[in-house]
Amino acid sequence: MGLLNIVPANRAGMRFLISLYGLSETGKTLSALRLAAGMEPDPAKRMLLDTEGGQRGRAYVDKIPGGYMYASLTPPFTPDRYIEALNEIEAAGINVLVIDSISHVWFAEGGVLDMVETATERNDMAKWAKPKRRLGKMTNRLLRSDMHVILCARAKQPLVEETVDGRKKLIPGPVVPVQEKTLRYDMTVMGQMLGDGKFTVTAPAGKCPGPLREVFAAGEVMTEEMGKRLIAWLGGADLRSTEQRKLEVDATAAAEEGAQSFREFWSELSSDQRNLLKPKMENYASIAKAADAERERVEQERRDQQNLDNPFGEQAQQQSTPSTDEKPTTPADEAFNEALDAAKQGAAALRAWWDGPAGKASALGSDTAKKILISARKRELDEIAAKADAEGEL
Repeated sequence: MGLLNIVPANRAGMRFLISLYGLSETGKTLSALRLAAGMEPDPAKRMLLDTEGGQRGRAYVDKIPGGYMYASLTPPFTPDRYIEALNEIEAAGINVLVIDSISHVWFAEGGVLDMVETATERNDMAKWAKPKRRLGKMTNRLLRSDMHVILCARAKQPLVEETVDGRKKLIPGPVVPVQEKTLRYDMTVMGQMLGDGKFTVTAPAGKCPGPLREVFAAGEVMTEEMGKRLIAWLGGADLRSTEQRKLEVDATAAAEEGAQSFREFWSELSSDQRNLLKPKMENYASIAKAADAERERVEQERRDQQNLDNPFGEQAQQQSTPSTDEKPTTPADEAFNEALDAAKQGAAALRAWWDGPAGKASALGSDTAKKILISARKRELDEIAAKADAEGEL
């Protein structure tokens, strides 16, 4: 089996990514929770992630039979913290998640607009580059989520200029969601809330693929029955156990840290767990390879910047900087210094440390193996070891 798992097409395994947006008090949150309740009958497997002030998402617990799981995400609302929250929620076995709201990652404290405003780059394009890249990672995380996700988004109604009776006037324009504008393309269904729970999925305000239009044409208000019909359209609920879903989430997370991290993860698995993951091994390998390449790219950027900051080279800087006897301040510092001592003796010594008890031991004050803690700097150690071997041959 290669990178792709090519099988006959069916709707089993498909995940819904739904967006409900609207002005204040149009019924976004309650409608999303009703839809979620229809999609997942077990209250322990449906959840609201609340970003709104005052934890307002708790207010609807009596409106949803059986209730729902709840958590509050506090500032800063960075894309990275949304990703971290998604990882935790998936690992908890949640099947249907409501995020209220996705707008905070765009406009609120720590969000994209905040990052752009505080960026130190000199031109606008450079200021937007890193925040948009981080937001893209969050969007990709949503797209590969193992859950059905319903996003609530705030909306605004900007004024637009029009000519009326020969005179230019500012009038209210279309209602638009407060979010990154291309997010619309990633939604399965997009609905504009009109007030009192009423909605539309009709373009251009909304979005809905043809086969699902009859689901949402059943009434003017979002209901649990619509959620049930969505799951029925897929062919029923996901039959995988919570443990299997968590295993796949953990495997993906390990692969995203690189090949060495995935090898460590794999070594701890039972035979049954490995057999469950085998059909996706080529994909995990590809993810790990891409993660290692990205880490190397970032590290190269760091080295290039250091060269710009220090045109006379690292050696000259070391000669001009007084030596200090400061001890390592973090477990990673201590682990790296141990590995560095081995690398200075050559590749064989470094390999013995890395693969032996020293590298596999937990770092001081941490449950993480020392070599995992410093895996991002492995190439640097390899270069030092190679240089030591070359000097030994002279």
